[in-house]
Formats: sequence, C-alpha cells, structure tokens
Amino acid sequence: MTIIIDTDPGIDDAIAILYALRHPAMDVAAITTVAGNIGLSVTTRNAGRICALAGSDTPVHSGAAAPLGVKARPETGIHGNDGLGGVDFPEPTQAPRSTDAVAAMEALLEAHPPRTIDLHCLGPLTNLALLLQRAPKAAARIRRVIAMGGAVDEPGNVGPKSEFNIAHDPHAAAEVLAAGLDFTLIPLDATRQFRADKIYIAELRASGHTPAIASAALIDAYFAATNGAESRPLHDPCVPLLAQNPQHFRIVTRDLAVELNTGALVPGPHRIKVAMGLDAPALRAELLRGLCA
Repeated sequence: MTIIIDTDPGIDDAIAILYALRHPAMDVAAITTVAGNIGLSVTTRNAGRICALAGSDTPVHSGAAAPLGVKARPETGIHGNDGLGGVDFPEPTQAPRSTDAVAAMEALLEAHPPRTIDLHCLGPLTNLALLLQRAPKAAARIRRVIAMGGAVDEPGNVGPKSEFNIAHDPHAAAEVLAAGLDFTLIPLDATRQFRADKIYIAELRASGHTPAIASAALIDAYFAATNGAESRPLHDPCVPLLAQNPQHFRIVTRDLAVELNTGALVPGPHRIKVAMGLDAPALRAELLRGLCA
C-alpha cells in the first residue's frame, strides 16, 4: 500500500506517522505538511523529527501556510509551542524537499498507475483542496482518501458542532467533500472511542521499542494538558489503523456538507463514508504491535 501522509504534527499526528512509517505493509512515499495545530515551519520540522526518530528517509514537503478562507487558529494549548508537547525528538536528518506539497502530490500521482496511492489526511484539508484546484487530473488518480475530521452526532471540540481540522479550513473541507473522491471520514464520533490510559502508556513503555516509548511520552504530554482525565482520545492514529484494519471500524454512509461559517458538518448533498464506531481494544493492540514493528 503506497500512501502520502498529509499532516500538521501535532501529538496524535506523530503517533499516527510513527505507526505508518514502521508498518511493513505501508509504503509512505511522502509526508506533506500543512499549518494547523501550529505554524507551517514547526509542523514541517516536526515531520522531519518524527522521520528521524523512526529511522526513515521519507521525503517531507512543506505545504499550505494558511487556510483558504478563514484566519488560522493554532492549538498550542494541547500540543505545546513545539507541537509535540515538549517531548524530546531528534532533529531532522534531512531538509524538507524544495518541491512544495501540492507539486509533490501531483508528481507522485502522475508517476504511479491510477488508483494506487492513498492519501491519509491528519490535519486541515488545505493541501488536498489546492491539489483539486491546481491539478484535478492528478487528484482523480487518488485511490482513496482517509481523513480524520468533523463531528456528526457528537459535540465538537472547537464549537458546539465543530471539530478542529475541518473548522480550521472549512472552505477546503467543503471543496473536498464535493469532489467525488473515494473519501472516508473518521469524525470525533469514532475517535473519542479510541482512548489511551495510564495502563496503555505503561504497555507502550514496557515494549522497549523507541517509537512506542516516544508515543507513551506523547500521550503523557496529552494528559499534562488536561485536568484529571483518566484517558485521552487518540484521534489521528485512527487513519492508518482504518487503512490496515477496516474490520475494526463501523462504516456508514451519510449525506453531508460543511457549514462555512462554523466548520460544522451538516446534512447536505455529498454522500460520504463515515466511521461512526470502532473496536477500541483491538485497535489499541494493533497500534502497539505496529509501533513495535
């Protein structure tokens, strides 16, 4: 499975990327970065730091520095000023490539046979929307898109019905939902069911594997940003986990659109595959296995 990871790392992004980079069935052709959890220079550096920790030479391409139609609002309260909760990661072993994210996506999609590359979106959908605008023929070659974002029946996390990734760039999300791609959305309805507690952190540390130990430290940083929580949801790892373990997710179809003023998902004309449930114990075990590969 060849994938491009589009991301704004981000604590839970980092765990998702470590899982994908270590998984033997995933060939990560590129990591493209977007401003979201924190500014673009930091998310791009973090992508390189995550690759360095994983021992990967995956190329990193810097993408959109701002949303398409609204003002950026980073989430440093959860992810910290460095985006990784202050967890000690090595410095990147290689500089970001000179080709920007959209051009890199286009080149990879054109170089591979149609429908052989998946796109895993862990942050705002700005880069994908720009690809649709600038290179629609290349975008049509994507096999499928799996994206973490939105809240369907659950309350939002940045508004009554709004989730961060979509609310950060609702115009981009609206374009993507309308594009007719093979698109699966994993909203808060599912990701809030996939939680890590202190016992799971101890299991990660006890594994002795560097990516798992780093993930334990990242989840600990999540806990430092909360008051008295017994567990924390792991949102973004659900994306590569669904790609490898669809049997552990409950997928339904919903007719949706994006409300541009708030970034909320509302009833609309676009039929979208949506993960509304998951088997959390099975996925926690799979995440641990993947981080120890």
